[in-house]
Amino acid sequence: MNRQFLITVMLFLLIITGYNQFVALPRARAAQQAAEEQLKQQARQAATQTEVRLQQEKPAPKPEELIEFSLPQAEITFSSKGAGIKTYLFKDDLGNVDLTPYQGLGYFATFPEVDFTEKVRTQNSITFAGELVKGVSVTKQYVFNENGINDLTVTLQNRTAKEVAIPSWSWNFGPGLATVKSEMKDNERESKAVYLIQEQGKKKPTLETFSKTSKQPSLPWLWAGVENRYFLSVLIPQGWQPGLLAADKVNIGKQKRMWGLLGESDLTGPQFTIGVPAATLQSGENKSYDSQFYFGPKDYKAFLNLPYHLDRSIAFGFFGALGKIARNVLETFYGWTGNYGVAIIMLTVCLQLILFRFTMMQLKSAAQMKKIQPEMKRIQEKYKGNPEAMNRETLNLYRKYKVNPLAGCLPMLIQLPIFLALFNALRTSWSLHGAKFVFWITDLSSKDPYYVLPLLMGAVMFLQQKNSMPAGTDPAQAAMFKYMPLIFTLLFMNFPSGLVLYWLTNSLLVFAIQTFVNHRLAKAN
Repeated sequence: MNRQFLITVMLFLLIITGYNQFVALPRARAAQQAAEEQLKQQARQAATQTEVRLQQEKPAPKPEELIEFSLPQAEITFSSKGAGIKTYLFKDDLGNVDLTPYQGLGYFATFPEVDFTEKVRTQNSITFAGELVKGVSVTKQYVFNENGINDLTVTLQNRTAKEVAIPSWSWNFGPGLATVKSEMKDNERESKAVYLIQEQGKKKPTLETFSKTSKQPSLPWLWAGVENRYFLSVLIPQGWQPGLLAADKVNIGKQKRMWGLLGESDLTGPQFTIGVPAATLQSGENKSYDSQFYFGPKDYKAFLNLPYHLDRSIAFGFFGALGKIARNVLETFYGWTGNYGVAIIMLTVCLQLILFRFTMMQLKSAAQMKKIQPEMKRIQEKYKGNPEAMNRETLNLYRKYKVNPLAGCLPMLIQLPIFLALFNALRTSWSLHGAKFVFWITDLSSKDPYYVLPLLMGAVMFLQQKNSMPAGTDPAQAAMFKYMPLIFTLLFMNFPSGLVLYWLTNSLLVFAIQTFVNHRLAKAN
C-alpha cells in the first residue's frame, strides 16, 4: 500500500467525519426539534380544543338556590353553587348564633362552578348532584351524626367512553367564622386557619396556625380548618392525600373603633382552602373522596370522648397541664353543686388552701417590712451619702427583725403559674357559656352587665393595698399601689364574669388572711 493511497483514505475519512459533525448531525437535530415543537403545538391545540369543548359541554349556569336543612343542633342553608354550607345557625342556649354571616362560597364548598341540586334527603343526611362536564357527574353527601363527627363524601363518575382528566379542586372554609355576641370583640384576633400534625417523638399531636406566608406542612396533617375561641370547623380526610393549603385574611365588613368615636375600620377574617390533586378518570370509573368533619363548639368535655384529638384546638396556654387539672376539678365541683359559679368559688378556696403556706409567707413578709419601715427610713436619711454603710445597716436591721425581703416575692412566683393556668382554663371554657350564677349573672362567659363584680373586686384590692402599704413609702411607689386597683378594675370590666368571680374570691380570701396576720402580729407586739 503506497503512501499516496493512505493520504487519500485519510482525507476521505476526514471529510466524511466533518460532514457528519458539522452538517448532517445539526440538520438531524434541527429536524428533531422541529418535529417535537410541532407535536407540542398539536398537543396545546388539542388541549385548547378540549378545554373549549368541555366549556361548551358545561350546562349554562343557573341562579344560586338555597336549600334549607334542619338539625337538632343547627339550622343549615346549603348553596346550589358548590353545595357548601352557606348559613350555619347554631342553636345556642342563649339564642341562635349565626356562625357564617359573611358573603362567600360557604363552608365545605367544592366545584363552585357546578350547579348542584338536591337528590336525596333523610332525617340526618342530604345528597346533592351536579355535572362537572357533560358525561362527568359529581355527587356530594353530608351525613350528620349524633356525636358531632359527621361524614362528607364527594364522588366523581365518568360516564363517557373515554378518559377524562379532572383538574385540581379544593374545599373552602370562610370567609370568617363568627361567634357568640360576648366574644365578637376579640373574634378577629382569635379567628385563624389551623391544622393538626403528629410530630415524631411527641405523645400528642401539635396544633399549627397556617397563614398566607406559611410554608406547606412538612408532615401529613390529621385535620385542618378554621377556629376561634369557642368554635371549630375542620375537615378530616379519610384515605386520600390532600393537596396544597392556602390561607388569606379577607375583608368581611366594618367595625366601630372606640364605640364609633374614631370611625370605622375594616374587619377581616380567614379564608382557607384545602387542595385536592388532579386526577384521571377512565371510562366508567368512579372516584370517591371520603372525609369526616366537625362544625360546632369547642366543648372540652365532649372532645375527650371523640376521636382525632379535637381538644388540641383549645388553648390552655403555657401551663396547659395545670389548666386541664383545674378544669377537671371545676367539672367535679359542678357535678356536686350544679352551679358553675359556686364551683369556681370552691375551686378558688381549694387553691388557696393548697397555697396557704406561701400566702402566709408573703403576707408576713409584707407586714414585717411595714413594721420596720420607720427604722428603714431613718437609716436611709442618716447614711444618704454613704451607700456602703446604708447597705450594712439595712442588712443588720433585717437580721434584727428576722426579715427576708425575698420571702414576699418567692410565693408570688410559685403561685403565678397556677393562677395563669386557671385563668386560661376559665377563659376558654365552653361550659361557662350560658351558665348562671346568681340573680343578674346569667352567663359566666360574658361580662357582668352591671359591673358589680369588677367594682367589688377593685374595692377589695384597694383595702388590700391600703393595709399592706408601709408608712413613708416612696411617693412614686405609693402612687403605683394607689392606682393599681383602679387599673385592674378597668381591665376586668369586660372580662368574663366567671374570671372576675375567681379573682374577687381570691382577693377576699387573701384580704381575710392578711387581716388575720396583721392582727396576730399586732397582738404579739
